Amino acid sequence: MIHHHQCKLLLTVAYALMCSGTAAAGVVGTQPVEQGNGFTILSNATNVTHWGLGVGVGVASSPYKGYGTLFAPIPLISFDNKWIHASGITADLKVGNWDGVDLAFRTKFALFDGYKGGAAPILIGMQNRKGAFWYGPAVEWRTGFGTLSGDYLFGGNKGEMANIRYGKPFDMGSWSIEPHADLGWLSGRYVDYYYGVRQSEERAGRPAYTGNATLNVELGTRVSYRLTSHQNVTLDIGVTRLGGEITKSPLVGKRLIPQAKIGYVYQFK
Repeated sequence: MIHHHQCKLLLTVAYALMCSGTAAAGVVGTQPVEQGNGFTILSNATNVTHWGLGVGVGVASSPYKGYGTLFAPIPLISFDNKWIHASGITADLKVGNWDGVDLAFRTKFALFDGYKGGAAPILIGMQNRKGAFWYGPAVEWRTGFGTLSGDYLFGGNKGEMANIRYGKPFDMGSWSIEPHADLGWLSGRYVDYYYGVRQSEERAGRPAYTGNATLNVELGTRVSYRLTSHQNVTLDIGVTRLGGEITKSPLVGKRLIPQAKIGYVYQFK
């Protein structure tokens, strides 16, 4: 079973490997459709479609006590045209572009959020925590110094989350190396839902806990190699430092979460 943070870590490769018109993970693979300045709905730019298929795998440590290491295959499906950018479980409706700044409305379903009670010894007697449908604005600013991007997403009774990411690729022929840093804010409602312990769930060694808003920090490096004009392989390694309101939870036993991802994409167009 994979919970929110491992889902985020494992699915990051999908954004890194495939085209990103307005998303929060930079551009590797097909370049975003050129739209010029202004709102997308008013643009006269030609509608060109890019799409690709691939597969990836990810390995990450779990912060839950006794949960162990997580391994997951990742199907990679990309689609990008003048209006829409879709990658995996995320879809962006492109709003507009202004001098290198892209604005979009993002939707995604966090397929692996939460857990089933009893999936680890510390979770025995806990009620299931379910995933959520997330939606909200996303922005990306491309400059010669790198790409700064972010989003602010709502998930109903699961709370809110916001992410800011900076990455700078260095190209060397068929190779590309991109150090990146990510700052993720999770609302108190989110932390309490996925890491809190309700009074009805208390037991010896697992006191009640109410979570508050917190910040996660991730540092990593992505290395890409272009096999051909249509094929790309990427390795992404990094580590996430969980916020204090998460690590104070009696469910959590780690602060640093290492992860590694590798993926292959064939870009058809």
